[in-house]
Amino acid sequence: MELEVQMSDRTPGGTPPPNQEKEVMENLKDLLIEELKDLYSAEQQIIKALPKMVKGAQSEELKNAFSEHLEVTKTHAKRIEEAFGHLEQKPKAKLCKGMEGLLAEGAETLEEEKAGTLRDLEIIGAAQRVEHYEMAAYGTARAIAEQLQLDEVVELLNQTYSEEEEADSSLSEVAESLYGEVNGESNEDEEDTSDEETEKAPAMSAKSASSQKPKAMAKKASSR
Repeated sequence: MELEVQMSDRTPGGTPPPNQEKEVMENLKDLLIEELKDLYSAEQQIIKALPKMVKGAQSEELKNAFSEHLEVTKTHAKRIEEAFGHLEQKPKAKLCKGMEGLLAEGAETLEEEKAGTLRDLEIIGAAQRVEHYEMAAYGTARAIAEQLQLDEVVELLNQTYSEEEEADSSLSEVAESLYGEVNGESNEDEEDTSDEETEKAPAMSAKSASSQKPKAMAKKASSR
């Protein structure tokens, strides 16, 4: 009889019915809490990932940018904890799969590509995708907090949103300097190739002239 009761609580496939033991949102406050859980997870994942990005970057400017953003990100996590407090909730993270995927792509770059300027540029691209994801998420959470007239939470989220924008701009500046390095190297390679061709040209002309001289002399002798 006991077995029948246990089985009745499950679907034919043996899994719990949908929504069983699952929190169901009922209002905007619940939605905001879910957004904060997602953001809290995202920030924690970034805090773990940034030291690897610092180590993997070759450019000192990029290393410094990542190191600085690591400290800023720790502040972001604390702000989320404050936001939970304003909602009378304990800070809790819910795995952010979107951030997990973005960081996995960045990790692949570090593992698969050779260290250098081009890899640094690829790392910046991965980092900026992370920043844009965060800006979208913070923007959404801020909009919900505004609807709920939670001014303290709005201010906390807005501060972080602004700092994410600044981080994105800083990465763009680093990228611009690295693009200059790559273009400079390409121009130098082209100049070296051009110089080699210029040096070869006189040699070829001299060789051609020397090969044509015996022919001319033979022709002149035969005409006699």
